[in-house]
Amino acid sequence: MNNPEKYSAVVLGGGIAGISAALEMARLGLTVALVEKTPFFGGRAARLCCKATDVCQKCGACLAADRLKALFQEPGITLFPHTELTQCSRDHGLFRLTLKQQPQVIDPNRCVDCGLCAEECPALSQGAIITTAITQNHPRYAVVPAHCLYFKDGSCQVCQRICPPTARAVDLARPEQTMELEAESVVVATGYQPADPKTRPHYGYGRIPNIITGFELEEMLRNGRGVRRPGDGAPVRRVAFIQCVGSRDQDRPYCSQVCCAYTLRLGRLLQHRLPEVEVSTFYMDLQNVGRSSPVFHDQARREIRELRALPGDLHRNPDGAVSLRYLSEAASQAESAAFDLVVLAVGIGPGADNRELAALLQTDLSTAGFFQAVDPKHRNLTSQPGLFLAGTAEGPKDIAGCIAQALATARQVSNYLREK
Repeated sequence: MNNPEKYSAVVLGGGIAGISAALEMARLGLTVALVEKTPFFGGRAARLCCKATDVCQKCGACLAADRLKALFQEPGITLFPHTELTQCSRDHGLFRLTLKQQPQVIDPNRCVDCGLCAEECPALSQGAIITTAITQNHPRYAVVPAHCLYFKDGSCQVCQRICPPTARAVDLARPEQTMELEAESVVVATGYQPADPKTRPHYGYGRIPNIITGFELEEMLRNGRGVRRPGDGAPVRRVAFIQCVGSRDQDRPYCSQVCCAYTLRLGRLLQHRLPEVEVSTFYMDLQNVGRSSPVFHDQARREIRELRALPGDLHRNPDGAVSLRYLSEAASQAESAAFDLVVLAVGIGPGADNRELAALLQTDLSTAGFFQAVDPKHRNLTSQPGLFLAGTAEGPKDIAGCIAQALATARQVSNYLREK
């Protein structure tokens, strides 16, 4: 390896956990590299909506925005967007990492975020150019070579031609970069993959138009487009949430820890913004929501109809509503109800790349597919010295839990380096 860049720590994953760990380590005086495989930092937490009604519901969404702002102002952190780890080895306790960065077609020092490249891109629907609503990121547009016509066959240079001459930010000839880093420690903060609701076909996701996921509802509320039936744009009056979609079943017996909380918060937010909306939630058990959970649940019950039952049959009515059948615990018999919108509270699953990444880092995964911690009391430590965990890469947790673990991990890294 020739003259690799040297860091105290390399953080893999630019979501809320990775950012929090990187910021804390920089504050402690460590040199940090933050590697994110997508073009944009912030992860899924930065794409969630604020769920405040007339008071804050402590969902933590604003924490992601605050940390992103701090990240781009921190000189002690080197950012590697659109970058993946391809090789890793150890030599005398040091990690030697090889990274591959996708071509940085849009120059962040010249781009003015005008959006013309996306407006004119003939392969936009195929994902050739993607954008982010996270305003702290710059540029807010990125070319994805795998879907770009230029990188496929050289047939298109529209984005380069359309870029304003005063900016000239687009250069399709920029190559991918291979970088070599040397680090005393590595933090795995690669996040999670939402459970795929299509693997639960009885819920009708992708088949019945007015069935969406909780994350899709978050995007509707965050973007300010209002909440309407996606099938026909009709107003929404009756909304149902179905809990534990992709959690607590035969495939994933664990609890995702976040679904109950975001369901109740989203339900209350809907009723705050649209007082005419009736919200129901179908659940097996309701988990605690923060330190003031009893008070929060009491408030939610006054606003949301809670039904302890999971529907087993959903179908589309002629008027576009979704009809579902469930076994009523109160009446001990099957009942039916119709809703304008059904929201599936999908759970947290292990990252899609966990197995490949674990092999590169020579570490273990849990039976559920998350990165394996040493033991329940040391959830940020792995069996390999110098390799640490943070956030949902290690297992399900909410935003506050991710941040808390990330800060503890940063301090653990600092202690480890000081002891070395």
